[in-house]
Amino acid sequence: MRCTPRADNRRSCTSPEQAFRSRQSGGGIVMIVEITKAPDVAYNIMATMDTLVSAAETMKQKGARFVTITIKDINDADVEVLYHFEVEDHIETLHLVTKKDEPIKSITGVYIAAFIGENEAQDLFKLKFSNLAVDLGGRMLKNDISPSTLLKPAVGPQPPIMRKLGPCREECPAMVNIPKYIREVERDDPTAAYNTIIDRAPIPAILGRVCFAPCQEGCRQELEVKPIQIRLLKRVAADDFKEQNGGLQREITCKPPSGKKVAIVGGGPAGVAAAYYLGLQGHSVTVYEKGAMLGGAMAWGIPKYRLPKDLMNEELMARLAEVGAEVKLESPVEDLEVLMAEGYDAAFLGIGADQCNSLRCEGEESEGVISFIDFLTAVNVRDETPEIGEKVIVIGGGNSAMDAARTARRLGAEEVTLFYRRTEGEMPASLHEIHGAMEEGVNFDFLSSQMKIIPGYPLKIEFQVMIPGEPDESGRRRPEPVEGRRYTVKADTVISAIGYRGLVPAGMGVEVNRYGQIETDKNLKTSRDNVWAGGDAVYGPTSVIAALRDGRIAASSIDKYLGGEGLSDVVPDMKEFVARSVDKEALRSTPQAKIPEIDPDERVKNFAEIELLLDKCKANCEAG
Repeated sequence: MRCTPRADNRRSCTSPEQAFRSRQSGGGIVMIVEITKAPDVAYNIMATMDTLVSAAETMKQKGARFVTITIKDINDADVEVLYHFEVEDHIETLHLVTKKDEPIKSITGVYIAAFIGENEAQDLFKLKFSNLAVDLGGRMLKNDISPSTLLKPAVGPQPPIMRKLGPCREECPAMVNIPKYIREVERDDPTAAYNTIIDRAPIPAILGRVCFAPCQEGCRQELEVKPIQIRLLKRVAADDFKEQNGGLQREITCKPPSGKKVAIVGGGPAGVAAAYYLGLQGHSVTVYEKGAMLGGAMAWGIPKYRLPKDLMNEELMARLAEVGAEVKLESPVEDLEVLMAEGYDAAFLGIGADQCNSLRCEGEESEGVISFIDFLTAVNVRDETPEIGEKVIVIGGGNSAMDAARTARRLGAEEVTLFYRRTEGEMPASLHEIHGAMEEGVNFDFLSSQMKIIPGYPLKIEFQVMIPGEPDESGRRRPEPVEGRRYTVKADTVISAIGYRGLVPAGMGVEVNRYGQIETDKNLKTSRDNVWAGGDAVYGPTSVIAALRDGRIAASSIDKYLGGEGLSDVVPDMKEFVARSVDKEALRSTPQAKIPEIDPDERVKNFAEIELLLDKCKANCEAG
C-alpha cells in the first residue's frame, strides 16, 4: 500500500449519468458524487484486493470519516472503485482497480456506512462483494458516525456532494415521502401514514384508487423483483385511518389568522390542494365551484367503479373543513375582476379543462353521437342512465376512452368496440386500464381512423385502414392511410373520446398560449400580479397527482406574496433512516401483492368499486 498525490486530472465519473448513485434502501436518500477534476493536492491510496480491508483499517485508526463511494467504469472488463474519506482538512481516496467479475472484499466490517455504496454497486454495476454487511440502515450508520459527517463537506479539497431523493419519490410529481409512509403502514400506524401523504398530497384515499403510480417505475425493489404496490398501500393507509377514526377529517392546527383572503376558482384537485395548504398558513380561503360537487374532472371523468363519489366528496370536504375553508358550489366565476373586488388579496385559478376535441369527420353532429365528457358527466355526476343501445363504438385511445367503454358495458351495451388510429402499443391509456377493459369484454380495433358518420338508426361509421408511418413530434409513428382500404360499421351510439382541452373565460384577464392554456412562471404565477393558476388549465389534461403538486406550489408562492415564508421544500432527512435487514433471495421469491378485484363477469353488472382492499397481513407483507 502506498500513499501519493495523484498526478493526472482523471475524472472519477464523467457525467451525472455515469456518476455512482448511492441509495439507502427504504430510506429515500440518494447521493450522487461527481469529481469534475482532481483537487490541487489529492491524497490517493492505491490498494489491491489483498490490502483493501487493511487500508480501510488504517484510515479508521487515524480518525478518517467515511464520505461515500464513486465508481469508474474503465472498460468492459475492468472497473475502479474509489472510497472517499475525510481526514482533518482534506479528502483521501482509496483506489481499487479490479476485474468486474472478481469478488471485492467489503470494508463494511470496518466502516458499516460503506454498505450504502457497496450494496448499490452490486445492483447498478453488477459488482460482487464478499462479506458485505446486511443493509442495516441509518440507525447503525448513525451509531457509527455522526450524521453530520456522512454528508458534511470537508474543509479542504473534496468531491462535490449533491443530495437527492430516492427514485420512487423523485418519480412522484408531488414528491410524497413514499419510503416513510410505507414503513408506517408496515408498523400498522395508519394515522402516521395518512398524515405523511397529506404533507405533500392532501387526498390519499382518492390517490390510492386513481393514481397511475409513476413512483412504481422508480421503485428500487424493481431492480430485484416487481415493484412494491405503492398506490395500493396509499389506499390501505387511508381506509385504515377512516376505519379507526370514523371518517377522514382530522383535528389539526393551522397558523394564526393572517388577515389575508384568497379566492380559489375551481374545486378540482389543484384548487382543493391550494385551498388546503393556504388554509394551513392561516389565510382565509373561499372555494368557488361551478358544479354541484367538488372534484372537477375527478367528479365527472372518473367512473364510480374506480372512485366512489361519496368517498371522493368526503375526503375533499374533510381537507377544506380542517382549515376552515368556505365552499360555494354552483358558483361559476366568469369575471375575475368582479370577484377580486370583494376584498380578495390573491386568487388561484384551477378551472380545469372540459372541452371535448372534435372528431374532425363529417357527421359528428348526428343524433346518437355524444362526447365522452357529456356521457360520463351524465352517469357520474347526475346519476343518469343514458339510452345507448346494444352496440356502442368508442373512438379514442386514452384513459377517457377506456372509462367510456367500460361505463357503456355497465349500462347494458352487449357489444362495445374501441377504435384507435394507431397500434395497441402506442395507446396513451395505462396498461391497467387497457387490461381492465379487455377483461370486461371491450373489443379493440386498431389502425382505424374515422372518416364519416352517416346519420340514421343505426348510425353508420366509415373507417379508413391506417399503417404506421414516420415518427411524429411525440415519437410515435404517424398513422398513414392505406389506399383503397375503407370499411363501414353500424352502431347505436358513438362516443367521441379523443381528448379534451380548456377554455379560459376572457373575464379571467390572464394571458394564454396558442393552445388556450394559461401562461405561468415556474411558481405558477400568471400575467396578473396577484393571480396564480395550475392543473389542467395550465398544462392541459394531466394526472390528479400532478394537479395536487400544482396546488401546493402555487399555495407556497401565494403565501410568500402575502408575507409568509412559504411551504417547506423537500430535503433528504437523515432522521428518516430506519434499520432493516434485507434478504434478497427471500425478496426475489416473494410475489408482488395482487390487487384483489371483483370478477369481470360480475363487475360489469353494476358500478360497485372494482378493487378490494388487501387484508392487514398481506398489506404489511407488501410494505415490508
